[in-house]
Amino acid sequence: MTPFATVADYEARYGEVENEERVSALLQDATNIIASQPGFSACDRDETWWGVLETVTCAMVHRSLMSGSYAGLSNVSQGAGGYTASVAVYNPGGDLYLTRNERRALGIGGARIGSVAPYVDGWYGSNAPCDAPC
Repeated sequence: MTPFATVADYEARYGEVENEERVSALLQDATNIIASQPGFSACDRDETWWGVLETVTCAMVHRSLMSGSYAGLSNVSQGAGGYTASVAVYNPGGDLYLTRNERRALGIGGARIGSVAPYVDGWYGSNAPCDAPC
């Protein structure tokens, strides 16, 4: 499967990359993850949707690459006299994942609920008249 975004697309959003082969592999991995989601379909989509797909693919890779940098920290606290420092990493494993908003933008992952009314003795579900046999 052709990746939904290229290294050039990634660089246009986040700047020059050091290792193009790694970014290219991660873009392919992100593409595979998105395409494997239940409900994903690229049929009959407009250009805006394809743009969103490219953006989401690049964002997934960017989160993965940020795992080791200072920008990938979710919480930093420092002390003075007691020499205390504490750091919490946002994505320590460098995982590729979709956020809730990204799933929503692509139209995947939404739960659906429904019901089927049984057809019994010529009546649907509870639409039988009160004097009908039960």
